[in-house]
Amino acid sequence: MHKKIEDVINKVLKDDARKNALEFVEHLQVNGVTFPESDNNFWDVDYSEKRLFTINIEINDDDGTASFDTFVWFLPDAWENSCASTPERTKEILWANVRPCEITGCGKCSPGISKNLFGKEFNNLCKNFLGIYDPDAETFAFMKEIFDGIKNDISEAY
Repeated sequence: MHKKIEDVINKVLKDDARKNALEFVEHLQVNGVTFPESDNNFWDVDYSEKRLFTINIEINDDDGTASFDTFVWFLPDAWENSCASTPERTKEILWANVRPCEITGCGKCSPGISKNLFGKEFNNLCKNFLGIYDPDAETFAFMKEIFDGIKNDISEAY
């Protein structure tokens, strides 16, 4: 059964989690992202033919709770090349959500990659090294910053 992302969000997420997820999805859609219907609660977020995120709305079979999980594939170029003008809180959110390969256990990207993110070195990272699980409003705002930065990078490249 094919499902729309908004329908799944409305059905399984509650209160602020629902509101924040719907606002994030709307932000992406207003900026040109389309979400094909899904039959497994996974949606790829592509912009200008580039995969930016994968969204998974995870439903816990034991208690029926749900979370909005996002796996980030790229960061804006400015975030990877400079850290002088980036707010400290943005750096903290990024660092708190980095996923080394040993956490994911996927084995597909072993031994992983190394990245210097805002002056902090991370090793053995998955290709989609940023995993954001059940974000709050502040973290959704951070995710919008990521999208807007990558969109700007793509626009400048054309």
